[in-house]
Amino acid sequence: MPFFTRDQQDALEALHHANPAHRDMVEFLSGPLSNFAAEKVAPRAARNDAEESFAADNLRALGELGFMSLPFPEKYDGMNACFSYLIAGMETLSKADAGFTLAIAIHGTATDGIYRFASDRLKDKYVEKLSHGRLMGCFGLTETSSGSDAKTMKCSWSRDASTGDYLLNGGKYWITNGMTADVFFIMAKGPDGKISAFAVEKGWKGTFEQHKIEGKMGVRGSNTAELVFEDYRVPKDQLIGEEGKGFNYAMHMLNGGRVTIGAWATGIAQGAYEKFVKYAHERELFGKRLIDLDNTRREMSEMQIGINAGRLMTYQAAWWKTKGVDIAAKAAMAKVMATESSVHVAERAIELAGGYGYVHDSRIERHLRDALLGRIGEGANEVLKIMVIPRALEREFGERPLTNLW
Repeated sequence: MPFFTRDQQDALEALHHANPAHRDMVEFLSGPLSNFAAEKVAPRAARNDAEESFAADNLRALGELGFMSLPFPEKYDGMNACFSYLIAGMETLSKADAGFTLAIAIHGTATDGIYRFASDRLKDKYVEKLSHGRLMGCFGLTETSSGSDAKTMKCSWSRDASTGDYLLNGGKYWITNGMTADVFFIMAKGPDGKISAFAVEKGWKGTFEQHKIEGKMGVRGSNTAELVFEDYRVPKDQLIGEEGKGFNYAMHMLNGGRVTIGAWATGIAQGAYEKFVKYAHERELFGKRLIDLDNTRREMSEMQIGINAGRLMTYQAAWWKTKGVDIAAKAAMAKVMATESSVHVAERAIELAGGYGYVHDSRIERHLRDALLGRIGEGANEVLKIMVIPRALEREFGERPLTNLW
């Protein structure tokens, strides 16, 4: 099967059939990008996983291909395309190698944050270079004792009264692309307890250390780091947006990030499903092919129901993001649906394939190890289900309460 599937095309068609540029977008995703996934990404996935190595050259090549610039305006040499096209491409790449694609996703989150919230000077400095792969970005929010409860972060900033520059002190943890990034979108708390955002580079005065985090269970094709700052001097014009607004920026960025993770997880699920289906056509059991057993057919049906539900919810949330509406609930629900589905599909694919599914040679077990991160990253599913989604539901009922029964 091609890396860009007919189901992806149908999902995009439902959203964009009236868009004059739709055909060109689909041709790009089904042609150059799908070929890139097949020829450049997938062949290296097993080695990247085994060696915990990140294919930075492929990120640069994706930039040259034009993929990462899809949602940005022509001013930054972008295509001004709907976010859903980028999301569909993320699914395609994730099916090939979820570790590598996680790096692309976080790079995109950092780029989007600069584009939406930074000064024109910083946008001109970074957006085009980031979206074309000439620079690499990362998003520094999480710390060792601060994850879903991001407001408890300890990393801090203070001002040098004589120059107006900022001094960063503290650390960040679990930072995807932390070892290879050129631009670090860093969140830090000020003296008043409010969080601000900064575009940080290496090589400035003070201490900035990067320590690789090794031994991850999955997404081993991405690089993950701890960042440590000690009196690290950030020029005053590297502040992103306004002082004290960083937490609001982070929450907006996480909404987009959750949509991205929804597509990423769907790609994982699709990859596990396809590999199992191939094996099920080859394996004989009780005198029949595995694919012909009633239980296998039922399980495959459930897999596809989950995959398509996650895909449709994710693509629709991406479409609404481009429309500029509040997608907090839509993004959270899509992320939960797609990531839970990916774990289910990968786990069932392994069990149905038996011992073969459990070994590295099947290339199925990697999908489960990768999928499990989806439940945790970009807001743990438990937190989304007890905080983010209920808030939106309560607000909706408050705005449109049910007053009459029928």
